[in-house]
Amino acid sequence: MRPLLFTLSLTAIASLATSLACLAQKPNYDVTILADGKPLNLSQGIPARTKALQLTGQLTQNSQQRYPHLQPTVLINKAILNLVRDSRRVGFVNWPGDGSVASLFKQAKAGDQFLVQFDDVESQTKQGVTQKFDNSKLVQIIVKE
Repeated sequence: MRPLLFTLSLTAIASLATSLACLAQKPNYDVTILADGKPLNLSQGIPARTKALQLTGQLTQNSQQRYPHLQPTVLINKAILNLVRDSRRVGFVNWPGDGSVASLFKQAKAGDQFLVQFDDVESQTKQGVTQKFDNSKLVQIIVKE
């Protein structure tokens, strides 16, 4: 009887560990940035003369497979755009909202960096229920001429 109890205990522990691992995993998303209406290649940088930004999000392929109950489109409700020069913040704008992105770009010089922190991001289930993302994402973009 003891070997059976031991086997059942090991099975219960393995099942619990698997359940906890699944709970620890969260949906993840990718961000697309449009600069003046054109998709931005983050590795090539962003032009200093940019006037408008559009931020969109999409669940990663892996998250779409793991969380089929979620809509693939991610809603970005708030992001903070920080302009950084020589490891010092020169300015920032809350997106969307309280400041002009164009005014931030007027201060930008080649070699500066934009750090975009995505703070309020959510997805909806296929039934229309909103689900917030716990994980904040940070994207770094070099300013070019």
